[in-house]
Amino acid sequence: MAIAEMKKFRLVGLVSDRAEIMSVLSESGVFESSATSDIEGTLPDVSVGTGDALLTERAHVAAAIEGITGAVKEKARAEKKKADKATGEKRLFVTHAEIYAAGGKRDELLSVVERIRELTYERTEVRSALHKLAGEENRLRVYLPCTDKFSVFKETESTFSVLVSARSDEAVTSLGDIAETVKYGTGALYGVTALKRQRAKILETLTSAGCVLCPYSSDMTAEEETAAIKARRAELEARDVQLVNGMAGYAENLRDLRLYYDYLSLEAEKAAAAEKCRGTQEAFVLEGWIPACEEASVCAKLKGITENLEITSENPDEDDTPPTAYNDNKLLAPFQALTDQYSPPAYDEPDPAPFTAIFFFLFFGMMTADAGYGAMLALFSAVLIKVLRPDPGMKNLLALVGICSVSAILWGVLFGSVFGLDFGSGQFGIGLFGTEATAGIWFNPLEEPLMMLVISLIAGAVHIFTGFVIGMYKHFRRGEITDALFDDGFQALTYAGVIMLLLAMGTVLFELDTHYMTIAPEVPLWYSGFGKLLIPGLVTVLAGLIGSVLTRGRKQRGIMPKIVSGLGGLYNIVNVLSDVLSYARVFGIALASCAIGYAFNILVEMIGSGGGVLIAAAVVLAVVLHAFNLAMGVLSAYVHNARLQYLEFYGKFYEGGGRAFAPMGRNTKYARIDRTSK
Repeated sequence: MAIAEMKKFRLVGLVSDRAEIMSVLSESGVFESSATSDIEGTLPDVSVGTGDALLTERAHVAAAIEGITGAVKEKARAEKKKADKATGEKRLFVTHAEIYAAGGKRDELLSVVERIRELTYERTEVRSALHKLAGEENRLRVYLPCTDKFSVFKETESTFSVLVSARSDEAVTSLGDIAETVKYGTGALYGVTALKRQRAKILETLTSAGCVLCPYSSDMTAEEETAAIKARRAELEARDVQLVNGMAGYAENLRDLRLYYDYLSLEAEKAAAAEKCRGTQEAFVLEGWIPACEEASVCAKLKGITENLEITSENPDEDDTPPTAYNDNKLLAPFQALTDQYSPPAYDEPDPAPFTAIFFFLFFGMMTADAGYGAMLALFSAVLIKVLRPDPGMKNLLALVGICSVSAILWGVLFGSVFGLDFGSGQFGIGLFGTEATAGIWFNPLEEPLMMLVISLIAGAVHIFTGFVIGMYKHFRRGEITDALFDDGFQALTYAGVIMLLLAMGTVLFELDTHYMTIAPEVPLWYSGFGKLLIPGLVTVLAGLIGSVLTRGRKQRGIMPKIVSGLGGLYNIVNVLSDVLSYARVFGIALASCAIGYAFNILVEMIGSGGGVLIAAAVVLAVVLHAFNLAMGVLSAYVHNARLQYLEFYGKFYEGGGRAFAPMGRNTKYARIDRTSK
């Protein structure tokens, strides 16, 4: 199986050697620390308490990186240039020595961090002031028609004067003869002057009518106030540009800052591991998990530091919950990542990845089913992996598509489909611009949809059957013989019968054997001998269902509970039908992709038949349309394929709930550490 054997690792060493020991374990990238067991004469290690301080410092570094990166991009936008490549988030490929070299520049880098912090704080104040000035300028806009200074509108010993913005002219003219009004501009901006004794009445009338009193009283006009604000804004905007340029000037420090960020991550990780230790003033005890295949190599490196340590390892106890790690297998890694999206397997259960790989590969090819599409996917994934050198998550996804593209090519050859151009030699065959269509090796799904449906259902029944067989193996390995035979065995027997019935139905009901392969006419599309499986298939299905009913209630106490539980097993009939029919989606997606590709080619043929420049237009259109069909087909093939794995397959045997192996030394954000360079 692909799940790696884990060892419980214990190390006893001197406190004086702890830093070097932690560095070796971190650089190895294969050791996961755990809380050290209680040991007589030892106490929790409280001498290393820098983890939180390191994380705080890392947060400051992250803020500086973000500030510089944002400033560089903003400067580039202002100058209508492309941002410097240094701002990219692409992982750096470095050695541990380069990580530690960045750690040696701590004082220099922290001074940069502090300077960026100061510039960021000042810029925050500048941006806040600019925001306030923009609001102030917007509020002044309504008073621009007034050419008088704001200080004119004030109270005297006998009169008072106000500047008001009204909703309508009627709100002011309704004052009548008790006030003198002056209108400014074409809007409803008025200067109102009246005797002081009328003040209360006038203000009540204006406010009740929704008028707004001018809040300004300076010895300036609205236009002069606006000009002053614009001048202040220009000063602040110039300062903002200076601050952006100042931060962008530290772009040359980005690489070191990023490496220092990861250095702090690794150091914080070491500190966290040390805090889990127990020890005395002179010695400490460290425990954790390590793959058995890596134990000898790590022990040799540790012994190279000092002989003053004792290392022991043992197999996990029944009460232990070891993390789940995988043996190095580049072919299975993408499918293990697919399983981990659902849930990592528990340490003591079968790894579903090898079986997931087989069936995901099969169904992906059936649903895509075009040799041209498969070739493009293979090229696309290979180029992206080579050029981008993506992170493991994206690399696994691209590798998954690349591997499964081989299946798409194989099924495309069987069906005779290359970008939908050479799809069989029957009524759906079409060549490019009048060229002759060639035939596929097996059959054309558009001409034989029933055959495609039966094949999809058979593949699904085999998929489910395999799940129950794995469940039997899991129970046998745990010593649960009756559960293996009665729970999974009868279910597997039922689906074995379903497989036989589907094979027989292809001959008996659909007469698929009457068709012959075009590339070798003497070979039928469907073996006529499958018709003999009809009766054995019915008997096998009934045996499986009856066995499930009779044994379902075996753990119940009392006759009636056993009978009721057993009768509940009849529901399995519905489950069998619904589970197998779920695989009709393989048939549906395959036919949809084929039909869409065929329709696109007809459209391209119609346009290109006009000759001349229309041929070039048709070629461009063909590329766009088939790119769209490929994208939709791959998305559907991935999503529905994953659903079949997670629900129909894993539901038959898989418990999951494992804890993914999280070794020290891999918690980096910016750096990809080359562990081969020492």
